[in-house]
Amino acid sequence: MSKFNKRSLLTKVGVIATALTVAAGVATPAQAGVTLTASGSTAIKNLLDVCIPAYQKDFGNSVSYGGGGSGAGRAALTAGTVDLAFSDGLYSSTDKTPSAFTYIPATQFPLALMVKLDGFKGTLQLSPASVAGIYAGKITKWNDPAIVADNTVVNAKTKKKTVAKLPATDITVWYRLDKSGSTGIFTAWMKKLVPTVWLTNGETFNTVFPGTIPAGTFQAGNGSDGVANGVAGKDGSIGYAESSYGTERKLFLVSVQNNMGEYVQPTPAATAAFVNSFTAGDNGTIAIDYSSKIKGSYTIAGYTYALVYTAGALKNVGTQAIVRQFVEYVIGDCATENSARLGYAKLTGTLLALANNQILLVK
Repeated sequence: MSKFNKRSLLTKVGVIATALTVAAGVATPAQAGVTLTASGSTAIKNLLDVCIPAYQKDFGNSVSYGGGGSGAGRAALTAGTVDLAFSDGLYSSTDKTPSAFTYIPATQFPLALMVKLDGFKGTLQLSPASVAGIYAGKITKWNDPAIVADNTVVNAKTKKKTVAKLPATDITVWYRLDKSGSTGIFTAWMKKLVPTVWLTNGETFNTVFPGTIPAGTFQAGNGSDGVANGVAGKDGSIGYAESSYGTERKLFLVSVQNNMGEYVQPTPAATAAFVNSFTAGDNGTIAIDYSSKIKGSYTIAGYTYALVYTAGALKNVGTQAIVRQFVEYVIGDCATENSARLGYAKLTGTLLALANNQILLVK
């Protein structure tokens, strides 16, 4: 953020704060030293780990972010134990919700498939059918014919085939133990593209697995860190998490076949190419069609929302102004400066406009 823009935003918040103080007699949001409490998505945590200290430096307020997973964040918002939450998924029709809240799209990210495969060199490619087969326990070795076929390249001119040398290593599959928005995104993607193998979707992996989870070869981890650490600790492992969890551990990031037949890495640009073709729903929500055919796109992708209280929740107006200030900072200046290098895709165009309109509801 430029010094001019920082001063402008601080001035704007100061004006709001003065009005709130006169009208309601509450602490002003421009007052330094206020700490918000938040929890939820671990997919966005690597971005927030950069945004929060930068926000504190610029504005004097801070945020205590507990992570815990999207389900935990939504539950905390409903219970009123946090000032805001972050979630990669929505409340279900059976969930208890806060009396007045809204969703604000905060970032978009690729859900990467991370692999540790000693002895393999090059780029590992997987089709949706192979991914679903692995996660359904039907493909159990890295040299399975389906995976070999995914990694066979045919020269367009000579028609000569180049087959990748894949080891006969057993596959260890890592999944999220906790209720996870990332699991919701991943299983929705598999169900949409390979419905004959992956029959249903949801945020709790062991409740939507097609059958009985195999003992030993399937391992659960808490949060994105738990899955990524598990993958990094055992040869032959595969897991799913926001891409920065894989790059910081120097794991292979799989090139996943998109609906145009292209194998694409989980980059911010490829993610934005796919998820920017969205359908807006109610209350700031967004729907993605995982079957969309978009050239150059990476399709295992989703959004993290900031979940915030609105006026009907009757929250402290001073605190609400700081919540609004922080979400604006995450979506705006912090995203601009840090998203790409951390593997996230910042909001732009109509998606950014949607987020900014939702922010106006934080009162």
